[in-house]
Amino acid sequence: MNIASRLLRPAWLEIDLDAAAENLRSVRRLVGAERKIFAVLKADGYGFGAREMAEVFVAHGADALAFADLTDAVWARQQGVSLPILVFPNSLPATAAHVIAHRLIPTITDLDEAHAYSAAAREPLEVFVKVDSGLERLGVTAEQAVKVIIAIAELPGLRLGGVCTHLHPAGADRAYIDWQFGRFTSVLEGLAAAGVEVPVKLAASSPLVMQHRHTYLNAVDPGSMLYGLPSSFGTPPTVPLRPVLRALKACLIHVKDLLPRERFAAEAPFPVPARMRLGIIPMGTADGMATLHDGRVLVRGREVPILAGPSLEHTRVDLTAVPDARVGDEVVVIGRQGEAEIPPSAVAARHRLAPHGVALSVRERVARVYLSGEQVVSVRTRLGTTSGGPTA
Repeated sequence: MNIASRLLRPAWLEIDLDAAAENLRSVRRLVGAERKIFAVLKADGYGFGAREMAEVFVAHGADALAFADLTDAVWARQQGVSLPILVFPNSLPATAAHVIAHRLIPTITDLDEAHAYSAAAREPLEVFVKVDSGLERLGVTAEQAVKVIIAIAELPGLRLGGVCTHLHPAGADRAYIDWQFGRFTSVLEGLAAAGVEVPVKLAASSPLVMQHRHTYLNAVDPGSMLYGLPSSFGTPPTVPLRPVLRALKACLIHVKDLLPRERFAAEAPFPVPARMRLGIIPMGTADGMATLHDGRVLVRGREVPILAGPSLEHTRVDLTAVPDARVGDEVVVIGRQGEAEIPPSAVAARHRLAPHGVALSVRERVARVYLSGEQVVSVRTRLGTTSGGPTA
């Protein structure tokens, strides 16, 4: 599998499509066949590519997709995705025509927004309404929700498809979760008492799916667990999760020997007290390297230190302990090489990143390589996407 030979710049992120599929199946085993799974593709599929991840989830049993980026949701529909597509709040009411034209389901957060959709609709438009149960972010406040949702459901052109919330896990404290969940279910009970039917009741995101089964209701919207981020949770996951992030890699593009340097040693980028072998990889702060390394990389199965930190386009590494290293050798920034490994958790800890922050730090210009087993399925660069094959 010679990936570097297919890239104009040998720097790439390897993404495991089989892991994403297996994680979705794990969710299904947890929640059962009777509940709907809204597979969440926020933040460009948590940094792995919303479009590619959407294809995996559609193929492996998601009941619906959920996007925060309206552009990605429109793209999914244009590609022929027939599943329901929920769009989380992230755009202005002026985009209502685009939502309607592509048969998307908007998430409404206030009555003014509902009026905009009602005015734009020419036939019944399914909408969700979001309730703020305690996160203090988006949504109708729980205290006002019953009144507001009833008013939305009565607007011409709108059909209430669901009511959702996003519970704040805060370390998965059960009492805090239950307080928020109770506020949400009180809204649902108030709507039922008023004779308002709510087809989809949605509260359980990944931390809740993993640890609080009583919050499932009749639908769930997992995000981070689909991408194999178990450290997102306060306690170990109840099912095994496979990381979608397989590796971040580059190749050596320059190797040379440095002689000991004494003059201007204090002003130099790094000290050279003895003969040193220097290597350069084509990945720097412009690629996100400032927060994507653990101070070391792997070359020929051995750990070597990064020297002086990444620069804009390049990163220096000390190859003195690997005298046989040559231009073209694979360099692992994150991942496994032989028996050695630099896990994403080490990088996250070093830079105080959230568990999902590692993949999100990889800039768009780094090529994305999508794998099934050892087979390259596709390669995405800024020039476009190419399919893989047995000889890739």
